[in-house]
Order: sequence, then C-alpha cells, then structure tokens
Amino acid sequence: MTVRTGGSLSEDWWALILGLAIIAVAVGACFASFDLNRLISAPGVWDGLSDGWGQAIADLLRYVGLGLVLLVCLTAAAANIGYRPSRFAASFAVVYVLSILILFASAWRNSRQMYIETPLIALVLGLILGNVAKLPAWMETGLRAEFYLKIGVVLLGASLPLPIIMQAGPVALAQASIGSVVTFAVIYTTARFLKLERRLSALLAGGGSICGISAIVAIAGAVRAKREDISVATTMVVGWALVMIVVLPLLAWAWWLPSGVGGAWIGTSEYADAAGYAAAQTFGRIAISGAPEQSLQAYTLVKIIGRDMWIGVWAASLSLVSLLRWEPSETHHGADLSQIWTRFPKFILGFFLASVAITVASKWFPGGNFGTLRPGLLAPVETMRNWLFTFSFLSIGTSLRIRAMAPVTGNAFVAFSAGVAVNLILGYILSAVVFGSYWTAIGR
Repeated sequence: MTVRTGGSLSEDWWALILGLAIIAVAVGACFASFDLNRLISAPGVWDGLSDGWGQAIADLLRYVGLGLVLLVCLTAAAANIGYRPSRFAASFAVVYVLSILILFASAWRNSRQMYIETPLIALVLGLILGNVAKLPAWMETGLRAEFYLKIGVVLLGASLPLPIIMQAGPVALAQASIGSVVTFAVIYTTARFLKLERRLSALLAGGGSICGISAIVAIAGAVRAKREDISVATTMVVGWALVMIVVLPLLAWAWWLPSGVGGAWIGTSEYADAAGYAAAQTFGRIAISGAPEQSLQAYTLVKIIGRDMWIGVWAASLSLVSLLRWEPSETHHGADLSQIWTRFPKFILGFFLASVAITVASKWFPGGNFGTLRPGLLAPVETMRNWLFTFSFLSIGTSLRIRAMAPVTGNAFVAFSAGVAVNLILGYILSAVVFGSYWTAIGR
C-alpha cells in the first residue's frame, strides 16, 4: 500500500510546473544554440540485435543522465505531493529501466512495420507484471500513471501553437460539449430505466461521457457514492477503454478518415486520456492522409481541452442535485460551488501556457516558424513527452488487476454500452461531417 505524508501542491500543479520547466529549458537551449537532443534521447529504428545493442551502448550515458535528472525532479515533486521519496525513487528507477526496454522494442523495424506501438507494448507488459508477477508494495509509489500523463499533456501544448487552438478550440469545445451532454443523458437515463441506483447511474454516466476514472473519482466524492459502485463504474471504463485502443484506430483507418478527423473522433469516443492517446498515436501512423501529429492535436483539443473540463461542471452540478434532491434530510452536507475550481484539472492551464510560450518564442527567432524550430526546440520536448507517456502506459497496465475487477451486472453493462454506441455514432457525425473541414485542416 502506498504510504503518503503531508503534501503541499497537488499532482496537477506539479505537472504544470515540471512541464513548463522542461519547455523553458528547451527554449533557453535553443536561444543558446545548444542542441538539447544530445541530452534527451530515445531509441532510433534498429534491425538486428547487434544494431540495437550498438545503439544502446552508444547512448548509454545519455540514458543514465536523463534518468538521473528525471529521478531527482520527479522524486522532489512526489515528496512534496506526499509520497515517501525513498520508495518513489526506487520504484521510478525500475519504471525507467523498463521504459527503455519498451522504447527499444517499439523501435524495432518489425514492430514499426506491424504498427506495434509503444503504448500497446507498455500496457501489455504492465498487465503481465501486474497480474502474473507479484509486485512488491513499494513499487506502487512510482506507478503514478495520471501524474506522468499530466506532465506529458502540458508538453503536448508545445506542439499546438495558439493559432491552431484559436482556430479549432471553439470547434473542439462545441463538439466535446455536445458529446458529453448527450452521452451523459443516454447512460444515466438508460441506467435509471433499468432500475440502477442513481449514484451508480451518475458514476457510469460521468465515466462514459467525460474523463473515465478521473470523472468517476470526482463524481463519487460529489454524490457520496458507495465503494462498490465506484468499482463497477471503473471496471466498465477500463474494459471499454482497452477495447477502444484497438477498435477505434482500425475503424478510422477502414473508413479512410484523415488523420485530424480520426483524432477528433477518438477524442469524442474514448474514455481514458492515456488509452485515447495510445489510440490517436496509433491511428496517426496508419491514417490514409494527413500528418501523424494532426491526430494527436485533434485528440488533445477534443478530449483533454474539451471533455476533461466538464469534470468540474458535472461534479458541482451533481453535488447540488445530491444535496437538494437525493439527501434532503442530510442538511449538514452543504453544497460547495467551489468544487468547480477544485475539480478543474489544473494541468490544462499548463497546456495553454506551453502553447503561449512556444508561440512567443517562435516570434523571437529570426524568421522563426514551427517548421524551422522543430529540430532544435520541439523535437527534444516531443521526445520527453514520449518518455512520460511510456511511464504512464506502463503504470496503467500494472495497476489493472483482472481478478480484482468488480463483477459487472448485466444492467450496468447495457447502460454503459448504450453510451458507447451513441458516442461512436455521434462522434463520427460531429468529427467527419459537421466539423470535418476543421479537423482535416488542423495544423496546416
């Protein structure tokens, strides 16, 4: 069991701080004409074992240096959040070494040709370690899937300059809002029609329409849900999210969707940030047209910027509903409207600030634009982002205990699956038909 002490800043705030610090270092190095790619490295494509081994030996010092920097920074943040630093440091060291192996496996040419991506390898390895092997208790401290993911999302803002957000942001917010409201209503109405308890219905609706497990946790606190209800809703989200990692990229490819359109559809249809990123990254590489980065950009705008911001709104709204209609006799639990800010994912602010920082930095360079800045400025940031997402996917896999998953009733499955169907159809209509022109041209 993870041991925590008193903390200061939350994971969201530390994700914001660390993400912006990485971008600041990248900008400073670019101004100083220092190639940060010499320090921030990741495996390149390799063929035979001798090729891969030679590459690993040549870059060994860079991997050690990067690992030490990450170890110090992340351990300091973890200690402030409230985790025991010695346990976190030991656990992260293992996570980092495993991530090196994962990145090398995904860089194998045969893996590339079969589209076996880093997220899939990380998830599968994590599932094996978490369900076949018995991990020691101290390992849990460094398996902070959401923390790593949040830092990566902040870094993702660097690849989305303000002009792109200003152009597609309103579209993303409109699409995410329509999808969130409609899907929530469908799941909740279906669940209540099937006689499911209203708190469980709210958890299923929130998990299927907003942000997966994060939404379930936020809404559970707002409506005072039972622990078994949380387990059932979490099982539904995790199960469907894993299915969608495979299904969504294949369907988008089969329907010949452009990279940006497919990314937006995945952003509307997936239930967990990490799983959705894995699906968007996979589709970006197999899309019939468009650049791979367009899929990630569209996904981030719809899922991270659009849908995730509904967490605070639903949590505060359901807190009021629970107080005024579900708990009329429990007047000692007052409705707290400050939950809108409390539940708001702070790392999204870091995403926007990263976009601002890169946009401003590009104006300072003579003739600076994102094409000329990518090798020296954006490439190391994107490499670091891929490292952090690998940590996240591996952590998610190890945390999924198949035997411990709560049994899901048929009615809960039917209610959630109704939302899945609506999400897929509505998301496709919004992404490919209503807003198709926006997502096709994103980032160009």
